[in-house]
Amino acid sequence: MRRNSTERHVFGLALIALVAALAVPPAFAAGELMDVEGYPTLVRKPVEIWSDGTRLAGDVFYPKATAENEKLPAIVLCHGWGGTKAHLNRGIAPRFAAAGYLVLAFDYRGWGESDSRLVVRGEMPKPDEDGYVTVKAQAIRQLVDPLDQQEDIDAAITFVEGESHADASRIGIWGSSFGGGHVIWRAAHDRRVKAVAAQVGAMDQRAGLVTAPGGLKGFHRTAIQRARGEIEPVPVGADQPEGLTGSPYYERFAKFSPVEDAHLITAPTIIIDAKQEHYFDIREHGERVYRILSGRVPVEYHAWDITHYAIYSGEWLDKAMAAEIDFFDRHLK
Repeated sequence: MRRNSTERHVFGLALIALVAALAVPPAFAAGELMDVEGYPTLVRKPVEIWSDGTRLAGDVFYPKATAENEKLPAIVLCHGWGGTKAHLNRGIAPRFAAAGYLVLAFDYRGWGESDSRLVVRGEMPKPDEDGYVTVKAQAIRQLVDPLDQQEDIDAAITFVEGESHADASRIGIWGSSFGGGHVIWRAAHDRRVKAVAAQVGAMDQRAGLVTAPGGLKGFHRTAIQRARGEIEPVPVGADQPEGLTGSPYYERFAKFSPVEDAHLITAPTIIIDAKQEHYFDIREHGERVYRILSGRVPVEYHAWDITHYAIYSGEWLDKAMAAEIDFFDRHLK
């Protein structure tokens, strides 16, 4: 994985109360039904999702014609590195919803409309009689931490289980790019997932670390320094891969390899790769997962003659959506 030096992010320090009741309210009205631009047959509902103490922003989409007691198969969308639900809300979530699904798009912690992860600076005071403390804390934004993001995906699936129009026995997950690896790992470890779609997915986050100076051992040494307080508690402003936004948490990457757990998947799976992929070798990512799953579960593999980003617009987006909707129809309906 190539890295280049980039301008460091600026993270504000703010005086905050570490209690939900005093947190700044989100910029959306949770639970309010809204129209979906360009899709007159759909409704969108902004929602709040709690993930390990952090509030995430999400949007639920489903057809207006859904009957009061009707249960729909559900799809949870997991965006890629530096992505937000704002992108998914435009061209992807509505298409799945229009095909008859309840769909959840959400922002990982520290991204988009979701709350920040917080790092306390200075001494932690004693709580008052109600358990409240007022501290100086750093709001961590745009950190790419696959382990935290897996917690968020788990919370998103759990949230969907409680939606009145969702059939909790028919939940699928969809992920693209970095999220493509996320859904493979989640499907391997979460039996609630009944179908999984991964497109242009990075399936082994360790791959670029092995060839870095010091290799994986070098990142383990960094983890030791971080645990001992010898360096910043999280890699705020770390060097970013070329063309991507967000600070990578490389010590966490070293512990996250979806391809190693792919053999645990029991759900039907569709994988779409880009033959002109420039971020990684698809033979060691999507194609490798396909080889592992072949003969174990229903799996289909497509390698199209496109670049990594071509799948997000135009005819290739249309082709991907058609293939994925057909796949989910066969395995969730």
